[in-house]
Amino acid sequence: MKMSFGLEINQSQKMILTKELKQSLEILQMNRFEIEELIVRETNENPTLEVEKKDEIDWEKYLKNLRDSSYKVYSNFFEIPDDEDSNAENYLKDNVNMYDYLSQQLRLMSLDSKVFAAGCYIIRTLNKDGYFKEDIRNACRNVGVAEEVFTEALEVVQSLEPSGIAARNISECLLLQIKDKGISDKVLENIIIEDIEMIGAHKYKELCKKYSIPSERLKAYIDYIKTLDPRPARQFASDENQYVLPDVVVERKSHGFEVRLNNDSLPSLKISSFYEKMLKDSIEKETKDYIKEKLQSSLMLIKNIEQRKNTVLKVAKGIVEEQEEFFLYGKNHIKPMILRDIAEKTGFHESTISRTVNGKYMLTPKGLFEFKYFFSSGVKDCDGDMVSNINIKNELKDIIDKENKKKPLSDQKICDILNLKGINISRRTVAKYREELNIPGSSIRKEI
Repeated sequence: MKMSFGLEINQSQKMILTKELKQSLEILQMNRFEIEELIVRETNENPTLEVEKKDEIDWEKYLKNLRDSSYKVYSNFFEIPDDEDSNAENYLKDNVNMYDYLSQQLRLMSLDSKVFAAGCYIIRTLNKDGYFKEDIRNACRNVGVAEEVFTEALEVVQSLEPSGIAARNISECLLLQIKDKGISDKVLENIIIEDIEMIGAHKYKELCKKYSIPSERLKAYIDYIKTLDPRPARQFASDENQYVLPDVVVERKSHGFEVRLNNDSLPSLKISSFYEKMLKDSIEKETKDYIKEKLQSSLMLIKNIEQRKNTVLKVAKGIVEEQEEFFLYGKNHIKPMILRDIAEKTGFHESTISRTVNGKYMLTPKGLFEFKYFFSSGVKDCDGDMVSNINIKNELKDIIDKENKKKPLSDQKICDILNLKGINISRRTVAKYREELNIPGSSIRKEI
């Protein structure tokens, strides 16, 4: 094989993202909280960047408005009506830690030191639902106690509140709860131990036959089991709700809908006048180059954030115009809409629309919605008009909500009902939409 070395000139096309364009795309895709985090990070790292202060509160005017309102002001305190709903304690939430709560109960008991140590270990190793899932032999080795001692400690922990805590499986969890309530019923216990999965599968006839009981008695058992809690540590779950702030606000006016940016909590940035002045002074070249670099970075960030605002506002206006019937009449009037529709309306590329709608919210007279909510495909009705799949899902859910639970509708029957309403849809699509709505099949929905 002949090899040679030399220079060759090749012509090729490559897309190179500049630093500014890359930052612009990243900022456009960020949600409101990510933007705020970025601003905090940049202002901490870049001395030439400052957050503009909001206008100071006119306290005299503020207190005057309070005096004119239903609240009374005495000194620096508000006089709140003395009723149960207004009690300040009703506004306080005490987040109790499951492990501390159980440990406190354990310390109040008179226990052998080894049992107490094993009990503490069990409490520390419970999962978030309150179950003990570790192998007992391994746990005994970790604590350094005999299996009999560890079993005793497990029984002690299982006697603590909440009922069902430290169970090793769902059946044991439910059994602990009925034992705590003083219920002794062998059929109920056997159903929980052996056939809890058959209840989930709605195999009622098989259960009635197996235990030789009428369907009314089985229904009573099932209704009681439903009152038990399969997740005893649920009450200790931390508040993981994610709060969202709208990027735009949509208001109905006499002339139509007004769409505006919501800039109430988003900090505004500006260039530090101190560093602008430093550039004009006689300073060392190295210092001047550093300030110029930071100023350039600040200007680029401010420009890209402003560009994001303009893009979000323009896309929001396009959505409101395209979905005007939704904003006028409600969710049943939403239209099929794809990214291309808004791209053509705004002049942006589809990829830009995709980045813009990601994680952005609008507050409307109909509620708070993510931009992505308004984008959906559709099917043709009997008149040849397009119907959004969101509307079809709403119709499907409404049909299932109103069905006879003892004789739930099959996917084919739901398909027939929708077809009679003028919505041309197949049974397979009905099944797909039902699964997307997390609605089980007819056999699972069936009640006794």
